[in-house]
Amino acid sequence: MDREPKAMDPDHDRRVDYLHSASYDLFILILTIFSLVVVGLFLLPLKPAVDAILLFVDFILCAFFLLDFFLTLRRAPSKIDYLVRRGGWLDLLGSIPAVPGLPWTALFRLARMSRLIRIVRHLQGKDRDDVIADARNAPARTALLSTILTAILLITTISLFILRFERGAPGAQIRTGADAFWWSFVTMTTVGYGDYVPVTIAGRLLAIILMTFGIGIFAVLTSFMASRIVSAQEDQEDIVAQVREENAIIRAELAEIKELLKQQRGHDE
Repeated sequence: MDREPKAMDPDHDRRVDYLHSASYDLFILILTIFSLVVVGLFLLPLKPAVDAILLFVDFILCAFFLLDFFLTLRRAPSKIDYLVRRGGWLDLLGSIPAVPGLPWTALFRLARMSRLIRIVRHLQGKDRDDVIADARNAPARTALLSTILTAILLITTISLFILRFERGAPGAQIRTGADAFWWSFVTMTTVGYGDYVPVTIAGRLLAIILMTFGIGIFAVLTSFMASRIVSAQEDQEDIVAQVREENAIIRAELAEIKELLKQQRGHDE
């Protein structure tokens, strides 16, 4: 009789299902919605060059989804319960990338609807102030997730636009979807191999946007790593302080015991 109320307790279900922060759940939620948009584009009769860009983007999204699956699996109190009852196998299925030449394989992404629904239910059970507080308590993590999300959206959009602007231009070097995606990725990372260079004014403006954003990525990554190092040092200092406090308490108790033993011996004598 005692087990049934716990099973019906919605707060208990949330603790089992959701072991991530609100900012991380929002990140996965937006990625899932964006992946469904990519799936819809896959099913449209688009040009092969556009399909190639979408294929690369889908592969990146699936890499994040696979990482999300393993993180959730590792943190789940019961691995079997997560995999079987709570849709973990659907999360894994939704992490399978689309196969080139078989656009219908992108429909695997529909399995991510299970994760999407669970995230929505979880966020609905939280106050807006709690979500904002979670973001403020970990600003470096929130900035990192926002930067990754912006990078994915930006590299997708600019790859499509650079292909549109450069493909038919005289002397153009970016002619295929693979060329456009490679150029966008290399430009965003500020590597700049120079093997593909935009020749149109619009293409060069897009390059400026990507390079500017790429510089910001390194700033965010540096801030995130610094905050993690500082947090680890603070945790270590807290542990050391706690150990010292406990040692002081133990020493005080031992001193009291010794004093009581001395008094007892004096009384016996």
